[in-house]
Amino acid sequence: MSAWEKQVGGDHYKKYKIQPMDYSMQNGLDPLQHTVIKYVTRFRDKNQPVEDLRKARHCIDMLLDIEMNLIKEDEEYYHNALTAASENNS
Repeated sequence: MSAWEKQVGGDHYKKYKIQPMDYSMQNGLDPLQHTVIKYVTRFRDKNQPVEDLRKARHCIDMLLDIEMNLIKEDEEYYHNALTAASENNS
């Protein structure tokens, strides 16, 4: 049996046509994206649906922090570049 055909610690992924890990790898998702997919896929299959949804939301909040920091860094970069350009033109 292939490692892709077995699951350790339950069978909550075996019923799906595409396992979350296979989906994530084939689509080049980062670990946070994968974790969101994993928790949202299985939340009704385990005894803690609300906890799994909260875990997914926590990962989404981390993704938002990363994206918001990237936007802030871009804004600062462009502001500094514009400032430098206007100083050079003076």
